[in-house]
Amino acid sequence: MILSTWLNNAEKRLTRVLKDKDLAHQDIAWIACSALYKDRTWLLTHEDQTLSIIQRWKLNRLLRRRLKDEPLAYLLNSAPFYRRDYFVDKRVLIPRPETEDLIEIALRRTERKHHLTIIDIGTGSGAIATTIALEKPKAHVLASDTSLRALSVAKKNAKRLHANVYFTKGSLLHTELISMIPKQDPIIIIANLPYLPPSDKRIMPKSVTRFEPAQALFAENKGLALNEHLLQQSAKLLTTSYSLLTLLLEFDPPQAKKLRDIAQSLFPLATIRIHQDRCGRERFLEVSI
Repeated sequence: MILSTWLNNAEKRLTRVLKDKDLAHQDIAWIACSALYKDRTWLLTHEDQTLSIIQRWKLNRLLRRRLKDEPLAYLLNSAPFYRRDYFVDKRVLIPRPETEDLIEIALRRTERKHHLTIIDIGTGSGAIATTIALEKPKAHVLASDTSLRALSVAKKNAKRLHANVYFTKGSLLHTELISMIPKQDPIIIIANLPYLPPSDKRIMPKSVTRFEPAQALFAENKGLALNEHLLQQSAKLLTTSYSLLTLLLEFDPPQAKKLRDIAQSLFPLATIRIHQDRCGRERFLEVSI
């Protein structure tokens, strides 16, 4: 079989599943590049290439996974985030484009500030912590997660991209993490924690619920449990000798009012802001002390 025949047949099969010819065309091209270790230019100029048995096996293996609606990022073990490519697999959530907006807010708050400690809670793939460490190389960046499997991915990404991030295992602001914070540094806490209500499972795409880790998506108390707990812990941190400067949380848009009310009750003297994401949805809570 020649490459053009495989590409055409595969695109037709995937189009029937995705109901989107253009998306199927793009996905098949990425699958072929990954399986054959080639770039898009090579594909365009070698469509008459005869495929070996091993090449066909690799192509068909990835195609079968995509036909079952497995996300392309897991097939390629790669997801773009803030102009860089991150390794991802089923151990971690695939970074979402709107979370880049959280990075932008954080970077604006750290302009002209030095000797900062920036903490990424629930780091997952490490995309937030690694990005912050690369964009703010003088900052002291800490990251934590409850999952050792996720932390192994996060450490791999930090190493690949030469980012100085200190990782630790634990839930939210756990004791070991707090012990790593220099008391003289202002602190910025960033968190993209699980925030979806479990009831959303019924309406979410199967490509998400079947393949991405549920523990990275859903939280109790209608999705509010972890963000509310982190707000409470952060308020307690203020009663110690630590200097909390800013807290940034990503949340589900319907939770905006509830989270704002919780934040205002815990931080009566702080400035509370709700920021929209690139699609105009209320998505981020900022608490500035």
